[in-house]
This record gives sequence, structure tokens and C-alpha cells, in this order.
Amino acid sequence: MVILGLGSNLGDKLANLRKALTLIKKIPGIIVQQISPVYLSNALLPDNAPPEWDMPHLNLAIRCETTLKPLELLKHLKDIEWGIGRKPEIRHWGPRIVDIDILAWDNEIIKSEALTVPHESLQFRPFALWPLADVAPFWVFPLEGPHYGQTAAQIAEQWGSRFSGTAPLQTIQIYHRIEAPQLVGIVNVTPDSFSDGGKFFYPEKAFNHFSHLIHSGAEIIDIGAESTAPSAMPLDADSEWARLEPVLALVKEAKQQFFIQPKISVDTRRPQVAMKALAYGVDWINDVSGLDDPAMRDIVVQTKVDCVLMHHLSIPERRDHILPRDQNPIDLVYAWGENRLNELEQQGIPREKIIFDPGIGFGKMAEQSLLLLKHADVFQQLGARVLIGHSRKTFFSLLSGMPYAERDVETMAMSLYLAKHAVDYIRAHNVEMCARGLRVTAAME
Repeated sequence: MVILGLGSNLGDKLANLRKALTLIKKIPGIIVQQISPVYLSNALLPDNAPPEWDMPHLNLAIRCETTLKPLELLKHLKDIEWGIGRKPEIRHWGPRIVDIDILAWDNEIIKSEALTVPHESLQFRPFALWPLADVAPFWVFPLEGPHYGQTAAQIAEQWGSRFSGTAPLQTIQIYHRIEAPQLVGIVNVTPDSFSDGGKFFYPEKAFNHFSHLIHSGAEIIDIGAESTAPSAMPLDADSEWARLEPVLALVKEAKQQFFIQPKISVDTRRPQVAMKALAYGVDWINDVSGLDDPAMRDIVVQTKVDCVLMHHLSIPERRDHILPRDQNPIDLVYAWGENRLNELEQQGIPREKIIFDPGIGFGKMAEQSLLLLKHADVFQQLGARVLIGHSRKTFFSLLSGMPYAERDVETMAMSLYLAKHAVDYIRAHNVEMCARGLRVTAAME
């Protein structure tokens, strides 16, 4: 058993950790068995460290089995660090894009010029020992001293709760996970969305909800100002922008204050609105019309934004306009996606910029939506990332009598299923509930 510790405090920290995990899995002779939750902590610094070094870290641990020797594995890990962008000249205590350490190698003690395992201060560092205890609670500390012979779980008890923030360096477990689908939080700046219309219609309330979603584990925030519910009134571009612009202004001003800075998605089908939103630094355009408009395609070609491409039959959604009942909805949606992606590639939009959304509830009867969800992993074969937006949707009426706004339990249960079926993003109203569920299921793997 080998335990690796991963950390990052520069750039897109979660993306750096995900890249490292992907590359570790590709090392010949290594099998990743379990991944810990992510922990946030203040920087551990020497006296007289430069102020710019004082940047919080994200840390986690990975439990592996390997046929490699310690120095062989170390060489692979250093290659991964440099490949992701860590500079060899960065001093030991300085900020780094990624740091990969061997925390434990069974119960062995390794001391050489190149490698020391375990670190002599491991038992005093919750940012390293808590993740280790999450994946190997019965690992026995082998070094002489007051903690000799204790398990990782025993040593970790000295700091109390992982969620209080009172441990050394204010170490705390956060909702984000690097091996689960990324969570997309929803901010509806509308009076008529189907489950939360009016709750976040005013800019200050929308921004407060934006902040709450980030702290709850969302990595992308999808902000929309026009409802696509069947009963909603369509907006013109000026009215949509009048709702959206004040919220984007607040987000742009405050985005830098978040240690984990979210990507911002704008949910719009209008090129005029998308173009204006780009000036506010948005990262995604979520186009529920599936890039039907050539002008929207031009925007995606000419900019760096990614685009969510959603299957649909009509916008706003119409209950009487659905996929044929006598045909397989998986085949129909897949064929639409393949054809549309081919069109976009010919126009200069690579699949790497596209996130495919099968459009749960849009032009589908409840049974068709449920079948699409059961086979969501099929859409990975399109060669694009996959997003599922099932939160509180109508198809849950097959499974629950709860009203739309009270379907978060059902949404979370479906999210846990989707997390095991090759989905990259899950779009949800109640991000915290989904994050808590994903945390528990990951601990059971």
C-alpha cells in the first residue's frame, strides 16, 4: 500500500489536482484504489517568508498499489509535476502548481538523500494526515515517538472535527471532490422558472445565492435570465440583458475574492446577450437552442468560451412536441448530437470546446427522459464532455409526488447514479445536497 499526498495553491487548483490524478493513473505498475476528500488549509511557511508565499493550499491523498520501487515511483511523480508546470527552481516552501509526495509506503521507513517516508512531521500536519486517514485509517505510524504504533485515525483524533476549521493552519474539509462530476450551480434571475422563480430575481439575492453555491461545492455557476418553462413568457434580448447585467457586474467585481474561483456560465440563446456577457469574463455559454443560430456559432469560433450544446425540439419547451414514442430516444438524441457536432467541427468549433447536454425534459416524455438518464454514459462516445441537467425535472413525477421545489432528495439520488456513469458535469439547484451525497458514496468505494 502506497499513500500519495497531492497539493496545489497556484492557478486552477482543482484542475491541477485532476490533471495529476489522471497522469498518476497512467503510470505503468500503479493502481489507484481510493481518493480522499479535498482539504483547504493556510500555507505552512518558514519564518521571514515573502508575503506572496502566504497562499492557501488544497490537499488530498490517494491510496495506491504498485509494483514499482520507491525511487522508480518518485521519478514518475517528479515527471508529472514538471509536466503540469511546476518549476524546478521553486523553493521547497514556495507556492507551486502541484506538489506530489509519497506519504507512506506500507509501514516502511525510508531515509535517503532523495526520499524520506514518512515525513517526520506528518503527525502534526492535518492537511496531510487527515486525507491519509480518510483512505487508510488503519495505517500504523512507524516512527519512534509519542505517536509510534498509533493508527492514522487515532492520531487524527487530536484535532477534533474535520469541518470546524479549528485545526492547525485552519485545515478544513471542503465539499469539492476531484474524482466526481463537477457540480454546476443554478442562479435563475427570473420571476417564472419552474421551481424557484422569483427567489433570486433581484441582483443582491442572486449574488448571495451565487456565493452560497460556491461554498457548497459548485465549480461552475450557470446564470440565466429567461425561463424556458412551458408557461414562461419569452423575452427580447434587451429585457434579458437588463436582468442579467447587474448580476454579472456583481460577480465580476467579487469573483477574485473566492479562493476556488468558479467558472461563470451564461444561460442564453441570444447572440446579442452572449456577446455582451463576454465583456464580464464569462467562461461558458449555455445555449439551450443547441447553437441553432449561426451568429452564436460565430461567437464560439471567435472566442475562447466553451459552449453547452443542448438537444431540444422547441424553446420554450412544449408539452405537445416530443420525440416519437415508437423510436429509441437514445438513438435519436445521439444521432442529433453526432450530426450537430460534425457541423460545428466543419465550422471551426472543435469538440474540446463543447459540453453535450441531452436535454432532459426538453421534447421528451417522462419515460424517455428516464431512459436517457439510465444510459447517460452512451453520450461519452460523442467525444465531448457530458452535462446532465435533471434537477427537479418533470420526469420525477414517475418516482415522486413531491412538488418541483421539493425534489432535491430525488435529484441527489439520481446524481449519485450519474456519478458512476461517465458524466462530467451535474447541473443542480441544491448543490450542497448533491455534494454531501457524493462525499458519502466516495467514502464507500
